[in-house]
Amino acid sequence: MERFEAGLRVLRRALQLDLRMAANLLDQEGYLAGSDRVRVEALHRAFADPDAHAMFCARGGYGSTRLLGTLDPERLRQHPKTIVGFSDITALLCWAYVRAGVRGIHGPVITQLSTLHPEDVDRLVDMLRGEVPSPLCASQGTVLRGGTVEGPLIPANLEVLRSLVGTRYLPPMQGAILALEEIGERPYRVDRSLTQLLSSGALRGVRGIVLGQFVNCDPPDDQGIGPTAIQAAIERLGTLGIPLVSGFEFGHDETRHAALPFGGQVRLLADDCTLEFLEPAAT
Repeated sequence: MERFEAGLRVLRRALQLDLRMAANLLDQEGYLAGSDRVRVEALHRAFADPDAHAMFCARGGYGSTRLLGTLDPERLRQHPKTIVGFSDITALLCWAYVRAGVRGIHGPVITQLSTLHPEDVDRLVDMLRGEVPSPLCASQGTVLRGGTVEGPLIPANLEVLRSLVGTRYLPPMQGAILALEEIGERPYRVDRSLTQLLSSGALRGVRGIVLGQFVNCDPPDDQGIGPTAIQAAIERLGTLGIPLVSGFEFGHDETRHAALPFGGQVRLLADDCTLEFLEPAAT
């Protein structure tokens, strides 16, 4: 609650708008914020609110995939609003994009805001105000393949994106730029997830890939020598033969997390380790 309240203070100062809280915000049922029914009802109320311009997620959204088949996309189509979140909220962002045609923002949740670099908070606020985001550079990135490509950006948590394979909620990847981040998955699990995406054909037609933060994914030093999670990801994705750059600052880091437009048109200049944004992010 301390981090949540601190995040709310940051958001109020930055946006100077009325913030409304979901009724189930403090509910707890196991590791979820209430039953599936309660959470669906809360989302439907938020979708249908004609005065709301954005919907912020308080935390990462465990169990989001359980709700997708019950959610009514028409409520969001009638009152489109920008959903802001990441991690397990990847599932909700994908659902909104595929089923309702509404673009969101893969960005910080409320409990991250108070520890983030002010530059990342300003970036998120600018995006919500309808401004085109400034270019994002990977200052310590690794370029596997160079080149310049354009397409809609699909930012996602790797494991959650993998869980959508075989469902009707996986976004079309043909012509897209894919941005991936992860937390707590060892290199062999990163390898396995990417292998499933590749083997299923889910990544067919992807034009370029950017890799963000892979937090707490590498095994302890006393568990032997092996590839890091990023190295495992580069090795698997390198088989696609497309521009690929690692080292971008988005994901689960406590101090740096750059917001990204879900579905917005971008240009990847791989040789310069730069991602340019070609249109506003907000719906």
